Amino acid sequence: MKKYILSVLIYLLGTTTLSAGTYPIWGRLANPGFENQPMKNAFFFCGSSRDGVQYYEHCPTPNIELYTIHPSDARHLEWSEDAANREFAIDTMTQAGINVVNMSYWGPRGTDNWTWWAPMQTSTYSHDELFETTLNKDILIVPYIESAAATPGSPGFSFMDCFPGDPDNPAPEFIMILKDLIQRYLLSPQNERWPTKWARAYDRSGYERYVISIIHAASNQDGVTDQIFADGFDHIANKIFNETGVLVGFTLDALPPDTYASGRFKPSPTTTGPWLAQQESILAIQCFIPEISLGVTDEDYLVEWKHTFSSMWIHTGIPFIQDISPGYDAHIVFPGPVIYGNNESWRNALGQIILKLKSQGMTFSAWNGYTEGYAGVPTVEYENDVYEWAGDLFKNFETESLHPIPGKIQAEDFVQMAGIQTQTTDDDRGGLNVGWTDIGDWMDYKVDVCDAGTYYVDLRVAKTNDGSEGKGQIYKGNQVLATFSIPGTGGWQSWKTIQTTVNLETGEQTLRLLVTTGGWNINWMKFKPDPVEKYHELPGRIEAEHYADMFGIKTEKSMDDTGTGLNVGWFDAGDWLQYDIDVKEDGDYELSLRVALDNAMPEGQGALLLDDTTLCSFDVPVTGGWQSWKTISKQVYLRAGQQKLKLLVTKSPWNLNWMEFAKTSNIQ
Repeated sequence: MKKYILSVLIYLLGTTTLSAGTYPIWGRLANPGFENQPMKNAFFFCGSSRDGVQYYEHCPTPNIELYTIHPSDARHLEWSEDAANREFAIDTMTQAGINVVNMSYWGPRGTDNWTWWAPMQTSTYSHDELFETTLNKDILIVPYIESAAATPGSPGFSFMDCFPGDPDNPAPEFIMILKDLIQRYLLSPQNERWPTKWARAYDRSGYERYVISIIHAASNQDGVTDQIFADGFDHIANKIFNETGVLVGFTLDALPPDTYASGRFKPSPTTTGPWLAQQESILAIQCFIPEISLGVTDEDYLVEWKHTFSSMWIHTGIPFIQDISPGYDAHIVFPGPVIYGNNESWRNALGQIILKLKSQGMTFSAWNGYTEGYAGVPTVEYENDVYEWAGDLFKNFETESLHPIPGKIQAEDFVQMAGIQTQTTDDDRGGLNVGWTDIGDWMDYKVDVCDAGTYYVDLRVAKTNDGSEGKGQIYKGNQVLATFSIPGTGGWQSWKTIQTTVNLETGEQTLRLLVTTGGWNINWMKFKPDPVEKYHELPGRIEAEHYADMFGIKTEKSMDDTGTGLNVGWFDAGDWLQYDIDVKEDGDYELSLRVALDNAMPEGQGALLLDDTTLCSFDVPVTGGWQSWKTISKQVYLRAGQQKLKLLVTKSPWNLNWMEFAKTSNIQ
């Protein structure tokens, strides 16, 4: 009832609405000239370099020698020296396609006292300069509230220490900051144009709210539950409205649970997300750089984790603003944290996340974080590489997902669906899978096919052993591209990989996954090009991942130096790999298999079948680890011609990198 009354009051006060026939979109910008644009943000320290020159309340010790990277144009470091420098800095952002500056704010007027490692000598006066500089620019401003250390003139501030507080007295220290900002930039009669530059966004009911971004959204207070945490934001917004007449909303840097991130309570997309989605004041989830809290440097792992983390928040229904950064490297200032990225492969991987996920905006963290190695401006170290990469993503950003093929599509990353639900999965490091499938249910995926041709499609599925097989089809328009069957795998979270093939044309198109017999789950699909060499010529080597068909296996990056980079594994008894081979000559062959098996496991076993006739059986010894490789050998007889070779797992688990057939004699 309280929210309903507030909404009616805002309507009566004359909240701006869009023209007839156009509907406000939750999480999109609402300022005149920006209506329904996605937020394309850059996190920004507005101020001058710490070069010892005093511009504001105090003169900090010089610290440019602490910068990990350095802008190639000094004007990025000299914001306060000249209004032309400020114009240059903002123009650099707008030319990259950015429409919102996330202004770092660390305290009320007169309390500026940044730490020794801070990249810029920022101030409340530099915030004023930011509002003034943007007046005639196509760019808006959002205050980004950070924690602040205590100084002689001001107490410290930590959002997670004061939030949520009591419903009648929510987060009092945070309330004070918001009221200070509102008084300074919205209600001050001396600066009548400044309110036009504070970004507004539509809430879930279509009303405009002034946007506040919160970094490190978590809580250290006792007794916090998912509902108490979520309700705290509406309590703050309502109190601010009651005391100032200004309607505010929040974008949240949701700190990920089960990581090294600080905070006793950290919001989970699966348990806190549904409560946050009900709050009128929640405008979006906009994270800073959440992967830092994992404490790992494996870039493939970080990318997969980031994709899963983002996808799970997207599926709460709350608008999600995807964060990007070119990497992280603070080894001069913070020697302990991880270092990753700052290379082309990392940037490409984040570009793929932007492409694949249906986010409602994007943010660069941070545009001039010179001490952390993630600046977006042109730099001495990386020239224009990062700036051009970020600009390309900002200018070409689309709110609809588009999945490149060849590539992997998470089942929950559909653009439309009918009849299905998602759930947390035990497969592939967590995330979501699609389930509750019934006949006639479907999911649509927008794809961009690189090259026309035949593609193998791996489908990661699960089904109980009860009842008949599940069935499905892949459609394009009215054309059936593939039909597949799903056997019982042992349970709803017992995952196997099956395979089918499709013929695809080049370019953007929509593929539909249709359930023709229900009762199965799906986690992902992987589209792989048909190998150029359909038949493996023997004698010769067959890389394990170059199969024509398979059941139940997965691939991973191999640490073996005698293969092409991938091995197959995750074997269970009954899994198999099939290869099309072309034997050039009858005779005896020495078969070599490159295998790995961890010491904690008993020996594995397998068999080779040639056109369904057993060729040989073999034992897989313990090798010392999943990436400790050993070559085992068997003698086999092969007849000439094109045939199907099947490798059957009879006792699991073990890994395989390659097989090799060497001719030993001719038939007499």
